[in-house]
Amino acid sequence: MSSQFGLRAAAVPESLELVHDLLEEVWAGEPGIEPMDRIRFETALIEVASNIIEHSQPSTTDPVRFVLAVECEPARLYAEFTDNARPAGIDLTAAELPDDMSGSGRGLALAKVALDQFSYAKEGTGNRWTLLCRRRTAASATH
Repeated sequence: MSSQFGLRAAAVPESLELVHDLLEEVWAGEPGIEPMDRIRFETALIEVASNIIEHSQPSTTDPVRFVLAVECEPARLYAEFTDNARPAGIDLTAAELPDDMSGSGRGLALAKVALDQFSYAKEGTGNRWTLLCRRRTAASATH
């Protein structure tokens, strides 16, 4: 059995609060998620949302908007961001944590480290980011 959550928002800094609110709704609706899984998943979601908000460029005269869909299943947490921005052209294989003195460039690398699967794809009308976190309780139950 799974539960689904979602939101649509403008790619503006104030929308980060909407992402936090959605995650609070997820945690309230799925109280059995281990704290470490929550931290990993939340870190990745906030970093990807921040990246979309900070770096997306409109592909038309319409402002950039994003849709976030979150799905909780017994074995995994899954999220998908889609947006209408100009293709970001990101190569996630090259995302690495910068040195400690660097003031930027950590977001996607942190998401990559936190997740079990992380992908980016250019879409005809924007971008798609998929995030998957295998739940520790499910992983430990199979071993």
